[in-house]
Amino acid sequence: MNSDYKQRVSIDSQNLNWEEDKILNISKKVLSQNDIKETALIKIDKNSTLSNSNRVNSVEIYVLEGTYTNEFGSYLQGTYLKLPKEQESLVSSPDSCIIYRKTNYYENHEQSIVDTKASPWSAGYGNLEVMGLSDQTALVKWPKDERFIPHSHWGGEEILVLSGVFMDEFGKYEVGNWTRSPHQSKHFPYVEDETVILVKTGHLF
Repeated sequence: MNSDYKQRVSIDSQNLNWEEDKILNISKKVLSQNDIKETALIKIDKNSTLSNSNRVNSVEIYVLEGTYTNEFGSYLQGTYLKLPKEQESLVSSPDSCIIYRKTNYYENHEQSIVDTKASPWSAGYGNLEVMGLSDQTALVKWPKDERFIPHSHWGGEEILVLSGVFMDEFGKYEVGNWTRSPHQSKHFPYVEDETVILVKTGHLF
């Protein structure tokens, strides 16, 4: 499932059906899968607990809706987590939640938990604002009518649109769209209305 990192892929997750994973007791919209590496949207129902007792070897999460709970605490919409380990049998949701999740992509011990609703933005290129979340991952806020410079992606780029509409010469990407661009790919991005994207760069070799 989109396992070739040399290929560009863009998916409107709103058009995907939720697929029930009876082993994990969750629903998924899988965006990419390569052996044990997976990028997906995950829906956990109210008061459900994951039934898998295995520890994942690194997890990166952005809470899109509801409350996500694991052995470290409970996290509301807008929280970003990067953890070297997580006990899936302790993952649950008191009120149901939807998360964007990448698992088993890393071998470092970086840990980061960021409440993006309470964290400050920093000045980026032009009028962009950036909020660093962890190594290679950030939120980027685009003000109305902002245009970036044409550029290439060393090590590739992944974008998840969180609000607004993100655009480039290849198309328009609404909320929930996930795009992965390969190493040394190029584009010329811009927006017409304020837009926020979750960006990961430099990891697709």
